[in-house]
Amino acid sequence: MDFTPHERAVYGLQRGDVVLTEASGSAAHVGRAALWEQQIPECCFQNTVIRFRPHAVAPRFALMWFEYNSVSGIFGRLARGVGILHLGAIRLSSLSIAVPPFSEQERIAAEVDRRRTELRKAETALRSAQERIAEQRREILRLAVGGQLLSGAEDSKSESSAHVAGAPSNGWRWVRVDEAGYVDLGKKREPTSHHGPNMRPYLRVANVHEDYIDTTDVKEMNFSPDEFDKLSLQIGDVLLNEGQSPELVGRPAMYRGDPSDACFQMTLLRFRANLDVLPEFALIVFRHYLHAGEFRRVAQGSTNIVHLSRKRLSAMQFPVPPLPEQHQIVAEFKTRMESLRVQEELIASSLARIPDMLKEVLTAAVRGKLLPQSPDDEPAANLLDRLGEPPKAAVPPAEQSTQTETQSAEEKVDTRATESEGQSASSAIVGALEDAEGPMPLSELFTKAGYSRDSIADVETFYLGVREAYGSAVTAADDRPENTALRMIDDAPQ
Repeated sequence: MDFTPHERAVYGLQRGDVVLTEASGSAAHVGRAALWEQQIPECCFQNTVIRFRPHAVAPRFALMWFEYNSVSGIFGRLARGVGILHLGAIRLSSLSIAVPPFSEQERIAAEVDRRRTELRKAETALRSAQERIAEQRREILRLAVGGQLLSGAEDSKSESSAHVAGAPSNGWRWVRVDEAGYVDLGKKREPTSHHGPNMRPYLRVANVHEDYIDTTDVKEMNFSPDEFDKLSLQIGDVLLNEGQSPELVGRPAMYRGDPSDACFQMTLLRFRANLDVLPEFALIVFRHYLHAGEFRRVAQGSTNIVHLSRKRLSAMQFPVPPLPEQHQIVAEFKTRMESLRVQEELIASSLARIPDMLKEVLTAAVRGKLLPQSPDDEPAANLLDRLGEPPKAAVPPAEQSTQTETQSAEEKVDTRATESEGQSASSAIVGALEDAEGPMPLSELFTKAGYSRDSIADVETFYLGVREAYGSAVTAADDRPENTALRMIDDAPQ
């Protein structure tokens, strides 16, 4: 962006400045702060950013104080706006900060950094442990399918690879998938099936995750009696994603009776095991194929979506151990997976505590309870008297006449905008919604109504117009607190 020499003097960033996000669609993100350390020479800032130039506070202490206000929700509660929340320099300036002695500020900031580093190291270690658990899960699947889970020969990866390729094990045999059970494709979803006398719940790709069927959003479709006989699910059926992204194609889960009387869509494949194959052993095999890339290897399609197909799944190799050994493998597999699940829950619980622990550190820091005070420090009152008031920021002559207007608008919109301005903005907003013939997010409506994000006056006028029209001509399209969309009110007076 072009800045005149005088504007560069006003908007130029200096080492030690703290920059904050002025607006965001999320209350958790408004006011996010960072310390400017001259990453870019001669850099300036836009009106979507607030600059704080420390005067009687150390830069890192100021950064820590802003972070506390962000994570504790103070900035989120202070910000104003519908959909897009604005912090505003005036509202930010109204906050009070407890100023410790300067030396203590530096000690506090250093201690916060030290503890933050410890928390980051702990988080890194916990996430590494999560990755190791994922690796262990894949290894347990490999051993189960390779006939080594019970033998303890867990270091013979080459032998396991031979099993997957079809080599026989002791008492094991390898067959095609369609020789180990029945493979079927579900019903195609068509408009003629949206209504009918035999509506049934059906599962689709969105419901079938790895070893888990999500029943929070189950749709219905009409299935004739013949279709229901063929496509109804039985407990023990294994469903696999037929069309998916390359890394998720073939993702399997077992149907365990919920929802009842359910069928399945054409986006899924069903495997119904023969009597000599345990359904839970089949699920183990398919989960291994998912993680080993076997499904991805045989699937075909584009970069984003590939299809497994009934034909390709049916032709894949499938291990069939003796039935007693299948029972033993399934039991041992469940024991090991349960152990991993417990470990994973403990790790997830510890990770969830880290943001709270950081918040506790920041809270103690701003309340003077993080470190003991030193009687040798210069009192903060003396520091403030010695430094005096912060120097006034320069203002470009062209903007001096509008500065007072902008500041009063941030304090109270109604004192700046006239009734005619509100009515004009309201008309523009209503017109944009009428042209759209449907709901529109606030961020998009702002542009469609003809406003510029580079103009503070446009931002204030737009939200004044929303306030003017809200409840009489427009209303929220949903109940989301963030990223609100507006729609026209039915039968609203024109």
